[in-house]
Amino acid sequence: MRRASFVVTIVLMSFLAFGTHGRAQESQEKGKAESARHQQHDKEEYTCPMHPDVKSEKPGKCPKCGMSLVLIEEKGEATSKSSEQELSGKEKALLAKKLLAEAKEELVYNCCLKDPCDRCALDHQSCQCNKDLRAGKGVCSDCYAGWQMGQGEDIPGITKDKVKPNFHGHQH
Repeated sequence: MRRASFVVTIVLMSFLAFGTHGRAQESQEKGKAESARHQQHDKEEYTCPMHPDVKSEKPGKCPKCGMSLVLIEEKGEATSKSSEQELSGKEKALLAKKLLAEAKEELVYNCCLKDPCDRCALDHQSCQCNKDLRAGKGVCSDCYAGWQMGQGEDIPGITKDKVKPNFHGHQH
């Protein structure tokens, strides 16, 4: 009887010792994983949406334009900001301006201004104001305003007085 209780005591102590060792090892592994996460966080890189050449290891402002830097994912693309780091109105406008300029380079754009208008890109995703102007038709409000401010392209026979607005929108 005494021998049986001794064996039971040994078995229980062994079970507790190995069980505690397993939990300690599990805790150690969790600590290592947490440490790896912290090291990965330290390696995060931020960039400016307008100036991808600007890089930083921490959030901040772009020295070129003042926009908030955004986190770069492992894929190499800048991510949108988390809810606590929303873009300001100014930052959204600057980003929209950059995206619009890129879009106008890809669109069919035959604008009559030296610096192509934005209106047609936004409304029609193309611009035929140059063709319409040469045909004696009206142009979009941006092109009309541009001509009145002296920003029209050099088109033979066309002066700002001959440019007509088409405020009702033209078809593309």
